[in-house]
Amino acid sequence: MTSFATYNLPAYQLAALERAGIASPTPVQDQAIPKIQEGRDVVSQAPTGSGKTLAYLLPLIQRIDPDKRDLQVLILAPSRELAVQIEAEARRYTEGSEVRTQALPGGANIDRQIEKLREKPHLVVATPGRLLEIIKRKKIKVHEVKSITVDEVDQMIELGFVEDVETIINSTLRDRQLLFFSATVSAEAKKIALKWMRHPVEVKAGLGEHSGRIEHVWFGTGKQDKADTLRRLVRAYDAKKAIVFVNEPDRVWWLVHEMRKLGLTAEGLHGEAAKIQREQAMNGFRDGKFELLIASDLAARGIDVEGVTHVFHFDPAADVDAYVHRSGRTGRGTQSGTSVSIVAPEEKFILRKFEKALDIKIWAKQIDQGKITKKRIPSPTAKEAPKSKQKAKASSKSKGKPKK
Repeated sequence: MTSFATYNLPAYQLAALERAGIASPTPVQDQAIPKIQEGRDVVSQAPTGSGKTLAYLLPLIQRIDPDKRDLQVLILAPSRELAVQIEAEARRYTEGSEVRTQALPGGANIDRQIEKLREKPHLVVATPGRLLEIIKRKKIKVHEVKSITVDEVDQMIELGFVEDVETIINSTLRDRQLLFFSATVSAEAKKIALKWMRHPVEVKAGLGEHSGRIEHVWFGTGKQDKADTLRRLVRAYDAKKAIVFVNEPDRVWWLVHEMRKLGLTAEGLHGEAAKIQREQAMNGFRDGKFELLIASDLAARGIDVEGVTHVFHFDPAADVDAYVHRSGRTGRGTQSGTSVSIVAPEEKFILRKFEKALDIKIWAKQIDQGKITKKRIPSPTAKEAPKSKQKAKASSKSKGKPKK
């Protein structure tokens, strides 16, 4: 078994890994860390929860020269929540060193962020729009950046951040290292990589292995009965920490109110909510103050909360990538989890598409007297028996009728 010591990581990082209870690298870490240490440009695809963040953070931090008062490592994230999470991980794995880190998410007070930049961070995690705003104010210099990581690159493309990211990259020196990390890597992302990178190496790891730690199931119900079905499922699974996904932001608060009326504790999270409201929701969820975090896809992108046992798809995911990202909120690291789709009859075809695209089985289940059981599917012979009896009966009747 490979050890982190194989990569010659500094003692403070090895100590942080030990405190976190991480004994050996995951497949994506084992493949990506040596390539990043070599200074190669990397395009990495690995499922959510497979250790992607540490796969790039550990080697990038290792290469920082703390004696220099320049920004050396830049990480771009599509959402403020993800930016804050990544920077928190960076702080954890720089503890005991002289390396300084800072988060620059959109939505936060920009003047306070600029004030803190006076401490000269070596590593910055930012959303593209906020970083460009600070660059334009000439409050941060990026010409000494050695490495740029674009996390959740497909989401960056989907949200229309490509031009901002390209502007930021073009503001740095040409010999900088460029890394793309994502759970899904689209053809467009690969095309951009070839345009921006120098002989990129592709890393694909843990795709089949990780999906095995998540059980994929579905429950059929009428569209008007979905809220009550969700309540019954939460109780049947005894789900203490679960994320529920809806497709539209205005449905978030509707479902929060429905769940509260039905006796469950729930809070909402969507992209249009105020920053303080989002922070309160996330902190409360992490602390176990309520059972359900009801969220839109954008709001929950990249969220990493320990101990999420279930993901409920109240509304079907828009596409395969959205299903992967949603499901990946559970079963993270070495934990197992359950991805539960609540499906109306007209939505069943969507699951078949996901099964085919992801090469997985989404099992049909039902609630029987408050317990989760496999769905009973009548056998063809059972269906045919009545027809056979009817034919036999009809035949005997015809035999008994007098001929005209």
